[in-house]
Amino acid sequence: MPSNALTRNTASRPVVGPCRPASRWQISRGLLGRLALGFLASAAAPDLARSEPPGELPAATQRRADKTPQRQRERFRFAGERTGLWPKSWPRLRGSSAAGVGGSLSVECDLATKPWEWSIALPGSGHASPVVYHGRIFVVSADPATASRTISCHELTDGRLCWQVDRQATRDHHHAQNSLASSSPIVDATAVYWSWASAERLWVEALDHEGRRLWQISPGPYVAEHGFAASPAVWEHVLIVPMDQDGPSSVVGLDRTTGRQLWRLPRQTARTSYATPLVLEGEEPVVILSSMAHGLTAIDPRNGDVVWERSCFPRRTVSSPITVGDLLVATCGEGGGNNLLVALRPGDHENSEPSVAYQLERGVAPYVPTPLATAERLYLWGDRGVVTCVDPASGATRWRGRVGGSYSSSPIAVSDVVINVSADGEVVLIADADRFEVLGRRQLDEPSRATPAVADGRLLLRSEQRLYALDLTQP
Repeated sequence: MPSNALTRNTASRPVVGPCRPASRWQISRGLLGRLALGFLASAAAPDLARSEPPGELPAATQRRADKTPQRQRERFRFAGERTGLWPKSWPRLRGSSAAGVGGSLSVECDLATKPWEWSIALPGSGHASPVVYHGRIFVVSADPATASRTISCHELTDGRLCWQVDRQATRDHHHAQNSLASSSPIVDATAVYWSWASAERLWVEALDHEGRRLWQISPGPYVAEHGFAASPAVWEHVLIVPMDQDGPSSVVGLDRTTGRQLWRLPRQTARTSYATPLVLEGEEPVVILSSMAHGLTAIDPRNGDVVWERSCFPRRTVSSPITVGDLLVATCGEGGGNNLLVALRPGDHENSEPSVAYQLERGVAPYVPTPLATAERLYLWGDRGVVTCVDPASGATRWRGRVGGSYSSSPIAVSDVVINVSADGEVVLIADADRFEVLGRRQLDEPSRATPAVADGRLLLRSEQRLYALDLTQP
């Protein structure tokens, strides 16, 4: 793979202070941009083995218009819907809706004591979370000896290996709590998409469900003090690849069928963001990005135009944004625990700014784990093992409880149980209730920093080198 050394650019880093509105609204370029996007998409010829990067990043620019279009607040609708049934698939990090909600059917077993339905050794180690599509699991690992990256496919019913694909890569530097395989894949009816960093470049690849390459590209250089970990997202025909990094930053929209670049939005540079984009659908679809340099940004996935932006994060973003009713919730922080949660209310009428509904600071807001919203509660699972349940609308604390351990994975909800896994591999179960109650604990017997998944009545847990399945439907 080609190497492209990059000098870290610190001169362009903005000074980021407390939450404040962006200097002005940034608006889409309108009909002309949409027509151009449609032309590019229709003209994209199959290019299944393309690996050369696109042209150099243009200078960061601000998109402006003479006036702000009418903005009407509506109830957010996820790209995937919450359901009372067991989700058939779990196609991305935290499920199809990115909400981390695994259905509300009653769990028929004792999650703390029931034997595993199966467990298997993975072809490598890593922290990437498993994803599932129609009975098949896809998981990313790395070989500690050679630094090669592997994506493997397994049967959901028994963990049997269907296929694995290996890619040579370099042993790039990463934080002790990161790994060479921390970016989770995303899968749809056509393909599974995965990404990795090697030789200071980002690589993105699409494989069909049998492991055959559809396309592979490098969308540009990638340099990050703590290594690579961000995961892509999909909206309809667009694969959205976040590249908020220590070098020149951007977010890129790729045609998911060919890998062709549809658009690129230049971004300011601050500390690398590890947040996964949040796809929201309504009358006008938006993708929510979270970074220290920009705060929370809504972009149009059809053309990459900025819809609105609110600068509000003085520190690095690692957790991913979520919706809580009509609010957007996201966090920033640092290793010392100086964290901040912001609940943002997007503008609801012409010329209105996105406003901060509430903020929660040090001791409450998580840094790495993404918050979890259930029907009536918002859970903030702290990195140091303190869980805080707050009122979703106001942020008022309902209760706090200590579960112990340290955490990088994000909690999910199954029925009336909230589940997370500590860095030491302890699975902790608490009640989704108005009081703190630990329902049980069990061990994976090795470290884990991956977020659990739920599909077709099975709970999937990934440790560094193993994958576990628990049947939720049988006593």
